[in-house]
Amino acid sequence: MSFKYLLHRRIFVPLAILVLAVGGTAWQEGGNSCAAEADGARQWRHIDQSRYVGSKKCAECHQEHYNGWKDTGHNKMIRPPITEVPGQTVLADFTQISPHRTFELKDVKWVIGHRWKQRFIGEIDGQEVVLPAQWSVQEKTWQSYSGKSDWWYPDHQDWTQRSNFKLCAGCHSTGTEPLTESWTEQNIACERCHGPGKAHAENAALDNIVNPARLPRDRSIEICLSCHLAGKPPGTDFAWAVGYEAGMELSEFWKGFEPEEEKETAEFWRNGTARKNRVQGNTFLQSVMYHAGLQCTACHNPHGTRYRSLTIKSADDNALCLTCHGPEKDIGPDYGTLTDHTHHVPTSVGSRCVECHMAKTGTNSVAGESRNHTFAFISPADTIKSGVPNSCNGCHADKSPEWALSELQKWSKEAEGKTGSTAAVSEVRAKTRRERRNSNDELFIDQHDSRSQGVRLGLWTKANAGTEFAGLRATGIASRVRVDWDDSCHILVLRRSTR
Repeated sequence: MSFKYLLHRRIFVPLAILVLAVGGTAWQEGGNSCAAEADGARQWRHIDQSRYVGSKKCAECHQEHYNGWKDTGHNKMIRPPITEVPGQTVLADFTQISPHRTFELKDVKWVIGHRWKQRFIGEIDGQEVVLPAQWSVQEKTWQSYSGKSDWWYPDHQDWTQRSNFKLCAGCHSTGTEPLTESWTEQNIACERCHGPGKAHAENAALDNIVNPARLPRDRSIEICLSCHLAGKPPGTDFAWAVGYEAGMELSEFWKGFEPEEEKETAEFWRNGTARKNRVQGNTFLQSVMYHAGLQCTACHNPHGTRYRSLTIKSADDNALCLTCHGPEKDIGPDYGTLTDHTHHVPTSVGSRCVECHMAKTGTNSVAGESRNHTFAFISPADTIKSGVPNSCNGCHADKSPEWALSELQKWSKEAEGKTGSTAAVSEVRAKTRRERRNSNDELFIDQHDSRSQGVRLGLWTKANAGTEFAGLRATGIASRVRVDWDDSCHILVLRRSTR
């Protein structure tokens, strides 16, 4: 049964009294691993915070990863309010008069977010609550925040009772326990993605810490999806996957939303593309990329990079996408020049892969801030038909969708006139690919192959394969894998050893 089916179709059924031990932590009495009804009260799996040690402890052995992570957006999710540099966390202007804001800076206990918008946590009668206004970083203005478009709104309409630990803290902190309304660490820290680290810190071993790179692909993806997949848990009390820890099966705790054909929802446009932020996972699961075996870390490095959105290479100059889709790549488009493919000047925004294939269709604090992850080109014809954003008018905002569609039709007619030369170029390119693949000059290691649980370590060539594998053996990993050359798709696969 596929991961997508499990994640989206799982049915939550209360069970009889049951105690299971998973990862050293007992599941709650009274039901399945996530929650169950017992005497009319829902019992959630609790987080044993004594098993957490904090990111600074991780840094003692993993300083390079820690140094990269500490400057990322993941470490800026929830912070105390600081208005002065260095260390400024408040971007909002509290001197700006606004009917939306009914609170002052002195009322703020925590600041959530930093890139698109900032929301604020206050305290009422000892309970942390989400305050009813947000700051748009792009527009530099206050906006009302009610949550009316979210599924949980009917049960959490009164903002004075809207608990941070029911709505926000679960995805903005680490080791979060709603029963005690506490966390082990602010922000998305090491143990959020690697699981509790106390046992590993006391006696470092491969089997007492979660390494997403060694998990089966879908289990690894779920770590990201636990916060980047719009959905809901059982019941209406919480808006996050209560009790989930890295390495567990997410579908036990969270059901992702799916687009409904020709229906516009809070999460999706009628064509299934992103209508809001935090649906990266929902749209990615629809994509050719996902079904071809890719995962989040194929493009993003959560330990930090110098590029926007933690991409491993720059998307602004197409380096990220051309890693796999460049000229002469097996899955690259056939074109003589970049302009032949994009019909834009090579150095223009219109020649960036992401502008057409990851259009900004989602609203964050303003429309068009969040990129769609289906990777499909969205035609202006879709806009004309149902009003959804398309891949052209995001840049050409001063033009109509009809104009954009007309331009595409012109390009199509021009291409028809070049059929002969285009076919010739394509044949030459295909021949080059066949020759390169048949020579075995490049050996690719499969990334988390869903059948073999392979592990991607990079690109090996005939010249360096022996050296690279010798280095791998020195790490100890090679003793637990076997190496196969897959003739069907010309990749070198490292599989978990069964010996």
